[in-house]
Amino acid sequence: MYALNSPRDQYFTKAQRILKKLQNEKSRLVTTDYVIDEAVTTLLTTKRGGYHFAMNLLNWIFSPRKTSPQLRIEWITPSRFHRARVIFRRFNRDKTWSFTDCTSYALMNELKLKKAFTFDEHFTQMGFEVFE
Repeated sequence: MYALNSPRDQYFTKAQRILKKLQNEKSRLVTTDYVIDEAVTTLLTTKRGGYHFAMNLLNWIFSPRKTSPQLRIEWITPSRFHRARVIFRRFNRDKTWSFTDCTSYALMNELKLKKAFTFDEHFTQMGFEVFE
């Protein structure tokens, strides 16, 4: 999400290309409240972002879109949070997966999702494919 909304990000052009492809395929995307929080906070607090970019992301997520892939927001429930804690404890002895990454791992396994729209190498470490 961050790369889609920050033209100064190294992955901005690639993210836009992938999004366009997903739009053409009428793909459905799933994200979480934790991913939204992480992306908005990063946009707000980095030199490459700022308030304008953070608000653009929030507006993009929460406004009706006819040409964008349908975006479903899944909330990290207490049971998902618990699974993320277990994942974090189990795998982070030799990795640096963020807690948000661990919540995504828990959700993706629960929903049997195989592919992630991300540029975060941790998702390939987790065994997921990423959109190219």
